[in-house]
Amino acid sequence: MNTADPVISVVIPVFNEAASLRELYTRLVNALEPMGRSFEMVMVDDGSKDGSLAILRELRAKDPRLRVLRLSRNFGQSPALYAGFAAVRGAYVVMMDADLQNFPEDIPKLVAKLEEGYDLVSGWRVDRRDNFFRHAASRALNFFVARTTKIPLHDYGCSLKAFRRELVEHMGLFSHRCRYLSVDAALLSGNATEVEVQHSERAQGESKYPLFKLVRTAFDLLTGITAAPLQFIGLAGWASAFVGLFMAVRVAYVRIAYGDINSMGAVIAIFFCLAGVQMITTGLMCEYVSRIYVEVQRKPYYIVKEELE
Repeated sequence: MNTADPVISVVIPVFNEAASLRELYTRLVNALEPMGRSFEMVMVDDGSKDGSLAILRELRAKDPRLRVLRLSRNFGQSPALYAGFAAVRGAYVVMMDADLQNFPEDIPKLVAKLEEGYDLVSGWRVDRRDNFFRHAASRALNFFVARTTKIPLHDYGCSLKAFRRELVEHMGLFSHRCRYLSVDAALLSGNATEVEVQHSERAQGESKYPLFKLVRTAFDLLTGITAAPLQFIGLAGWASAFVGLFMAVRVAYVRIAYGDINSMGAVIAIFFCLAGVQMITTGLMCEYVSRIYVEVQRKPYYIVKEELE
């Protein structure tokens, strides 16, 4: 790292966030300047269609500390973050969203923890301003990820995080396409902690994660970091087999003891139970096979079309 490089790099993916960009920039500068360390802001335009890029160009023209990357199309939040990570120059790398649900004013707390020697510092939204469904789903995913990575953080889903530059560089070596950044970082370093951060409701713009996309993201996470769903279905299959065996013995006993009694209802119930397990198992296997198909194509994770330096 060159001695002229900044100490802190803040990476922010931007997708249709024109309404909040100017406030975001102002609050970032006001939070970072009092720290007394050189810094850069790397904002990655992820194919915005609402004029976000024009605002970023305007801000960049006024402040050389703001660097802007423009991707060739909308690749998604994770590819945009990794594009920013590949361009950072700071010893400490902070990531956050552009929607201002997390507060730029909390960045100094995360950097202070990095200076204590931690490799990863995650924000912990103690007083979350999300609806019940998002909160409940987040708690379930946090529990699962903590069990998988063996790092007991409370809030893996918080978009405000800070890393040492070395960890970010190692994360950039990953080649898989289904990436869950928090898990990637946690698996590379057990030296992690979290700090309580503020959280607010989205004031402007629209959420980029509607219900269906949240469910899909959760499923990608589960199938991307573990084979547990397949293992669970295997256990369910064995359980169904034992239930089916028990029902078959019962039907045979009833027919022998009481004569030929119609037990078609029990047979149909067993059939649908076993058929459902089989279809779910087949679907999960196809999901894993499709991931292998996508991975072997080796398509670019993102394409940077323009960099405003």
